[in-house]
Amino acid sequence: MNVHQVLSGAGPHDAVSNQARAFRALFEEWGWGGADVAAGIDPRVGKAFGPLGALDPASGDTLLLHYSAYAPRLRAVLDRPQRKVLLSHNVTPARWFWDYEPRIAIQCALGRQQLPEYAARCDVVAGVSAFNAAELGSDRVVPILFDPAGLGAPRLSEPAGPPTLLFVGRLAPHKRQDELIRLIALLRDNGVPDARLVLVGEPMKPWYLEELERLGDALAPGAVTFRSGLTVEELAAEYAAAALLVCLSEHEGFCIPLLEAFHVGVPVVARPVGGIPEVADDAALLIADGDLAVVAELCRVVLENAALRGTLRARGAARVEHYARGPVAARLRALLQE
Repeated sequence: MNVHQVLSGAGPHDAVSNQARAFRALFEEWGWGGADVAAGIDPRVGKAFGPLGALDPASGDTLLLHYSAYAPRLRAVLDRPQRKVLLSHNVTPARWFWDYEPRIAIQCALGRQQLPEYAARCDVVAGVSAFNAAELGSDRVVPILFDPAGLGAPRLSEPAGPPTLLFVGRLAPHKRQDELIRLIALLRDNGVPDARLVLVGEPMKPWYLEELERLGDALAPGAVTFRSGLTVEELAAEYAAAALLVCLSEHEGFCIPLLEAFHVGVPVVARPVGGIPEVADDAALLIADGDLAVVAELCRVVLENAALRGTLRARGAARVEHYARGPVAARLRALLQE
């Protein structure tokens, strides 16, 4: 069997490209062939992806479209006679970008607008979460293929030093790093004076990083650290040093950092949006309250309650098992072979 993966863009760190690489490794294990192509390719990915024009499937091959962005150049792929499977990774609603980067907002709006058309022209439609699938009227789910090997073994003891709150995700308006900075300021003013915040992620634009840095300097000088372009080992070190992962994102199709934190043994506090409740289940403290003072109090409770942290770690390990490689691989294979 040959499966050709088609992406709108391929990069060195983004979740969709990582997922396509992981899928290709599985296909090779199964003895399947095929090629992986993208409409746009970051040169840092090397030869893992070819240009869209290199796509040359045989009549009996399958095309797997990873949908995550506005992709007008992929429309020609829909005209091909081969069996087509669309896997939705979700597109962020445009409203989060109009005030910051209108060009990105337009791309998001168009991406969400064209998704139903692409789905209607594919033979099978699925999402990486039930949340994503439901947007397309589907109940087919193939979760993110999560590989925790690079993060090392779960930690056996809690980190020393000042309590560090961690968030991992692209620096963008809908991820709400601005709220996390306000949160750490509240914590430091209300019972946890040495609390720190580490924000890991590539900025959508350099100026947006500068804006967040100014906010950090104003509200919690010296307490906020920004990191990007981390190796797997460096990312593992950030998780190992974290007392708490806090996610106040307003939109998440899946949220891989939840599983990363669960694997390492980092307690999680998160806003229950998008695919987060599905991925976290009972392993995170989900809080919908928009009052950051309430969120700060919940974080303080977790930092001070060892029994609660132990319960969350045990539940987190169970969620990692739920997303184990074997069952997810079986779902993927069934989807592609049906």
